[in-house]
Amino acid sequence: MGATTLLSEFASRTRIGDIASNAIEATKRHILDCTGVGLAATVEPAGRVILDITREQGGAAKARVFGSNLRTSAVAAAWANGSLSHLLDYDDTGFSHPTACILPGALAFAEEANASGADVVAAVCVGLEVFERLSLSGRQHEPELRRRGFHPTSLYGCSAAAAAAGNIVRLNPSQMAVAIGLAAANAGGLTQHFGTWGKGIHAGNAARAGVTSTLLAQKNYFADPDGIDGDYGFFSAFHDKGNYDLSKVGDKLGSHWSIVDPGLTVKAYPCCGGNLRALDAAQGLLREHNIKFDDVAKLEVDVHPDLLNTVRFHKPTQGFRGKFSLDYVLAAMLLDGRVDLDSFSDAYCNAPKMRASLDKVTINQHHEWGDDPVSRRRSPVTITLKDGRKFTKQVDKVRGSPGNPMTRDELLGKYRGCASRVLQGERLERSIQALENLDKLAKAGELIDAITA
Repeated sequence: MGATTLLSEFASRTRIGDIASNAIEATKRHILDCTGVGLAATVEPAGRVILDITREQGGAAKARVFGSNLRTSAVAAAWANGSLSHLLDYDDTGFSHPTACILPGALAFAEEANASGADVVAAVCVGLEVFERLSLSGRQHEPELRRRGFHPTSLYGCSAAAAAAGNIVRLNPSQMAVAIGLAAANAGGLTQHFGTWGKGIHAGNAARAGVTSTLLAQKNYFADPDGIDGDYGFFSAFHDKGNYDLSKVGDKLGSHWSIVDPGLTVKAYPCCGGNLRALDAAQGLLREHNIKFDDVAKLEVDVHPDLLNTVRFHKPTQGFRGKFSLDYVLAAMLLDGRVDLDSFSDAYCNAPKMRASLDKVTINQHHEWGDDPVSRRRSPVTITLKDGRKFTKQVDKVRGSPGNPMTRDELLGKYRGCASRVLQGERLERSIQALENLDKLAKAGELIDAITA
């Protein structure tokens, strides 16, 4: 069978009872994390614009939007929730940013379909699997795609969102093939928008594409059933012949779960994943040696030039740009010993002490490093003190990654820090209970009640 057929058979037939228990638990953790990040975004200036547009456009009151009283169409809710979930760049990462595309797609139909919490967990797990199978098939070519300006989140996220949404509404395999293929026709997303509000929309567009394609497939819309692997399909168009291997799609499909292996990273900092290793290294040095800002002469970070294609802004004067600036986040860490949601305001960015901290940070590019994935991600940090002492640290497994996972308390601490911008007291705790016990809820609407106003 071709790749589209394999994925469609899998996505249409997989239910919670088919999924390994460790994959279920991992999926629930990422649903919790994504929900918290989406809630946090609703009070940001960009988040308010997203809510305003969704409110103005209206639509049948079939689905709800995070942290608000908005009821709208499934398509509009998927777009809004996807955009909010990715807006702050605090959502999970690994095989790009899948959950922000997939969870909104599943939730868009959950109430109208009378889905259970277990149905949502299964649908999200299915979407994650589809995303990673597609991503893995073209991974050898992904650096070139990124260099050309394509963002993998919205390349693979469209079909993954369709798989999750289609699973919720119980599309049959033929309908699922249409949904996955039609969604792929919406694939896009430009890295030019990194460091702006535009990047968050990539996940929203992917979720919207998945939901729209599912609605069409439900009505037996006529479309080519080989949208992924056809001669003029997704992989041929984006990757070109010889740059992908679709045999990876069916390898242990349904028995090996990508959310477990290779897994995803829950971000400890609300910024681009390319910054995480350097941030962990810098924070480790500050804590291990009790280093104070006024004691530091300079902080240096060594990187492969490829990394700066992503975290490319140098000494930005807009706080939001700082999410994609390696020197900016290291300057914030050096100044405060932390990087959090408050580190990216324009006022913070342009404060005299922050500008002074930026002057202490130097990025050293190493063109002689190999072009392999390990070399491209390395970012050891060296701090030199005014008394001449020098300390260096390299981090390979960032906090929150599968090799160095957050504890439950750390994960809930992040969730509370995000969700408490919208939910307080009993409502906040009720949302945590619903999310941690999602697979046991008789109705997914109980979760949606807990995370909307």
